[in-house]
Amino acid sequence: MLTLASSSQTRAKILTENGIKFKQISFDFNENDVSDQCEPHIYVQNVVKSKKEQFLKLYPDVKNVIFADSCVACDGKILGKAKNKQDAINMLNLQSGNIASVFTAMIFLAEDFEFINVSETAYKFANFKEEDIKEYIKNGEYKDKAGAMMVEGFNKKYIIKQIGNTSTARGLNVELLKAYL
Repeated sequence: MLTLASSSQTRAKILTENGIKFKQISFDFNENDVSDQCEPHIYVQNVVKSKKEQFLKLYPDVKNVIFADSCVACDGKILGKAKNKQDAINMLNLQSGNIASVFTAMIFLAEDFEFINVSETAYKFANFKEEDIKEYIKNGEYKDKAGAMMVEGFNKKYIIKQIGNTSTARGLNVELLKAYL
């Protein structure tokens, strides 16, 4: 059986939607401990490697584990999880009418091999309506989302163009993972 080393309900939902049986182990990890003074694909890979190291200290005997993390990049800035409502508004305003990329890093630690991947999905967004931003912030769905982005929710109606897998943007490149299961 697969183990999802993440508290992400979205990643759990992706696995469930794809008929993948798994158990989920949540653990605390502070992404702010990893420097973001690098390219987004390097940053997200460093975060997921650090998650793996921390998890294995706590659960050294767990096998067939998936680790994942995502970040959003827009205008050369790495956007992690919003610290508060104003931070989320700033992130959304940066994405509005712009191109933003979601980078998702994944490590699959099997019994006899380890697979590391970084995937990117890019979006061109129309301008966001201010009243939609206010409602999205008010309902709190932006919380725990990289870049306050929710492509299956708030951002969906503003997508003009997408290059890459939706699952990558949601936090787990399940299409690639399935090839290794």
